[in-house]
Amino acid sequence: AGRSARRAGEGLRTRRAMGAVGKSFRHAIELDSSRSMSHIGFAMNLLLVLGRIEETLRELRAAEKADPLSPIIHWHLAVVLIVSGRYNEAADHCQKLPADYENKSQCLGRARLGEGRTGEAIQLLATSVRPVDRAYLGYAYARAGRREEAEQLAAALPNPGQQALIFAGLGDKDRTFEALGRMAVQGPVRIGRELTYPELALLRGDPRLKALRKKVGLPE
Repeated sequence: AGRSARRAGEGLRTRRAMGAVGKSFRHAIELDSSRSMSHIGFAMNLLLVLGRIEETLRELRAAEKADPLSPIIHWHLAVVLIVSGRYNEAADHCQKLPADYENKSQCLGRARLGEGRTGEAIQLLATSVRPVDRAYLGYAYARAGRREEAEQLAAALPNPGQQALIFAGLGDKDRTFEALGRMAVQGPVRIGRELTYPELALLRGDPRLKALRKKVGLPE
């Protein structure tokens, strides 16, 4: 009972803190609506975390209007368009990223995965040695039926969030939830964003998802 009460208290504090963050972002935008970073922060650190996808896109469009050439805005727009299943539009924003932008291969790889172009996605993701890109490569391997290669990548990655992506690709809910449980210490913002990703769609409807959200203080 004591542990449940502590968790409930922590969840309430988290929700209050997120409410305060939202007020701060809104105030910053009211003071200067042309400041793109205020729109980005509001979109990616609060609205997306809460699953408010259309509002997230609206803020990012406002940021794009203020700074249309910004790679970071095109990157975030691509991510949220991937979340909303608009893969062709996402790919268009990925293509606008500079050739040397560190997230470009991941951006295009995820968009191609969403379009069902798994072989092309694997080629794109295999060009990077960054752990996060190796996680998406593992997911792509799993989706392509290359389970042994996917398992090898999962074993080589120490980050539980990255492991969760691969386990999800393998269709293994138990290991996906176990990895996300280990990731919970990273807080509600990180967990909330990840849970919007289409790669984790297999978890939706599972009662353990509600418990995980409650554990980190996210609204149901």
